[in-house]
Order: sequence, then structure tokens, then C-alpha cells
Amino acid sequence: MKVKSLLTNSFTNSFSGPPGNKIFSHLLVVFLFLLSVFTFIDPVSAETLVILSPDNQSAEVGSEFVVNVYVESDVPISGMQFDLYFDGSMLNVKSVLEGDLFSKTATTFFNKGTIDNTAGSIIYSHGVILGKEEVTNPGVLATIVFEPLKAGTSDLNFANVIISNSSGSSVPISVNDAVVIISDTSFTGVNTGSSGSGSSGGGGGGATGEAFDNILVKDASTSNVVAGELSRYEFSEEKSPIGYIQFKGVSNAGQISTLIEVLEGTSKLVGSQAPGVVYQNMNIWVGNAAFGDDKIEDAVIGFRVSKEWLFENDIEASSVVLYRYSDEKWNRLSTIDIEEDDQYSYFEAETPGFSPFAITAITEKPGSAETGDSVDEVSSEDAGINDNDDQTLSQNMVLVIFIVFMFLAVKRGRGR
Repeated sequence: MKVKSLLTNSFTNSFSGPPGNKIFSHLLVVFLFLLSVFTFIDPVSAETLVILSPDNQSAEVGSEFVVNVYVESDVPISGMQFDLYFDGSMLNVKSVLEGDLFSKTATTFFNKGTIDNTAGSIIYSHGVILGKEEVTNPGVLATIVFEPLKAGTSDLNFANVIISNSSGSSVPISVNDAVVIISDTSFTGVNTGSSGSGSSGGGGGGATGEAFDNILVKDASTSNVVAGELSRYEFSEEKSPIGYIQFKGVSNAGQISTLIEVLEGTSKLVGSQAPGVVYQNMNIWVGNAAFGDDKIEDAVIGFRVSKEWLFENDIEASSVVLYRYSDEKWNRLSTIDIEEDDQYSYFEAETPGFSPFAITAITEKPGSAETGDSVDEVSSEDAGINDNDDQTLSQNMVLVIFIVFMFLAVKRGRGR
């Protein structure tokens, strides 16, 4: 009522007094009108997006697949909780791992929640920043690894989702659920480096093709892949020798998951055992079947080897190398020893892509049977060079004899 009275008085007074006062009064009326409008309009708050990614994927019975709880917020946040419901007759939750939403920039507390595979639920999974820090960058709160049990379709539905800022106040959210289609069909899109395959792996969605009983443990991580920028995946599973994987994206690909399968023995996807003394076999899958080796560049793998194992096998750290299985053979990767502590020696290897790998120790010189390099190939190439030299020498001798013969013939002709 006071605003209305003030507007009325100003409007009346605007038609009296000097012209300068009238102009000022007109402007004041407009200002007060706009002020009254914005006073009675509530500000629109931006919604924080909470997405299950991917929102639609296929998987096979006997395999595993990954779903990320992806968060994109335009306002500062510092904590989140959620419940998730699924068809317990079709799916089992294998693990719930913390993502990089909060942990990338702050000290956090994360609880995977209560997993009930019979009821088909994850209750009160939550993560929070310890302290007053907040984040606005997008990221993954949690990575959930599922195991399909039978063919069919299961919805993945959020419930009880709450996101708060550092003062404990909740922020507006928008939630997207997901669905997974499960089949009994064997996955055939995994790249083991054989010619004709254009994919990089099946770790992000669907079976990898590895024998289930050969998998010792799995570890997963997610990162945003942006063209020309470095994407880094870090792993903390104690039984895994892989510490990190990083590469540059050739194009924008969004959230891409990486799955590590640490194996009991040689991968069932390869045709032979890796050369040397094997420390650990493993498969590394980046993305799904559509995310190929041509989507990455400058890829490296950081890994560790137990110093106790090196000592027991009388092996120098300089002998450790990483092999990758591709083109139906084991290929030695450029590997460097970067540091060590009381328990481990740490290494980094360059790789052109991802598939089965093996950490080994090569105690013989290159070209020996233990290195895996074919001695026959090297010998045949050398033999080819020697044969060519002998052939050239024979041709030169014939030419010399011919020239000498012609010289003697001409000289005899002149003597006559």
C-alpha cells in the first residue's frame, strides 16, 4: 500500500512545477514502478542437474557395467545424498565408488550407503566436503558397478536426492533416471588389438569378454573427455597395480568411464602368455565399443611393482616393462622408472590404446626368446642383407672380368 501511495503522489506531482521537475518526476515514477514489480517477483533459482549416466545402455548376463551419478551445478554445493532403486531379480550391485565431484578439490567423507540386492536398493549413499569449501564444477559423485543376473529391462530410479551448500541449505535439483537392457548375447565388440577391430573396449557398458573366474578384482573411474585437454583417471584399489591413466581427447566425448580388470592369470582374450617374468596380467577398457583408440592421444599408464617381488625374483627395477596385446601379439611399450618408496617402485608407460596388458620383467637382452621379440625375424632380415651383398659382389666381379676381357681384346687388335 505504501508503494501504491508513493507512486500516486509522484504521478500527481509530476504535472506541477517547473519543466525540469516534471522530467525528474516522470523518471522517478518509472523507477518506482519497476522497483515495485521486481519486489513482488521471486527470483528464479537455477536447478542442479543430477543424472544417471549413461541413461540408456545394454549389458549381458555374466558381465558387469558401470553407471555414474553425474552432477552439474551452477551454484556452490558441498554435500549430496541419494537412494537408488533397481530390479533386484535382474541386477546385483557389486560396488559403489566415490567419484571426483568433491574429492578433486577438497577433503571429503563418502559412504556408499546400504546395499540390498534382494530388495533392489541403495539407501543413503552420500558424500560431503569436510569443512566450508564448496564446488561449482560438474563431476561424478559416485560410480556404481552392476552385475546383470538375467535377461530383461530394469529401471534405475533415484529417490530422496538432496544436495546442500556449506550452510546446510538444500538447493533446487532436477533428476534424470536411467534404464538398462540385459541380454544373454555374448559381447563381441571388445578390442584385443586384433586387426579389423575398431573399438577400444567394453568397460563402460557391457561385457568385456574376459572369463569371470579369471578376474581377481575390478576398479573403475570416470573423467570428462574434452578435445585437446588432459583426462586423468586415478585408482585406489589395493589389489590393483594401476595408479592412474591419462590421455588427451581428440574430440569432446563427455563423461567416459575406465574399467581395470586385475586378472588371476593370462587374459582369456589373448593367444599367448606375455614374455618375461610376469608380475601382473590385466585388462584396461576405456569407454564403450564406440570409443576407439582413434579418440585418444598421448596416453600413459602409471603403475607400481612390489619391491618385495623384485627382491624375491632377483630382478632390477630397470628390467620392468609393460606389454600390450595388440595385432595378435605382445608389444613392448616404452616404460620408465619414475620413483620409489619403501614398498613399491613406480613406473610410467606410453601406450597407443587400451586392451589386455601385462607387467613383466625382462632379464635378457632384446632379441632373446624371453623378450618375445622374434629371433627368426631378426636373423632372416640380416640374412637377407648378406644375400644382397653377395649378389652385388658377384655382379661386380662379372663386370670387372668383362671389362678386362674387352681391354685385352682391343689391345690385341691394335697389336696386329
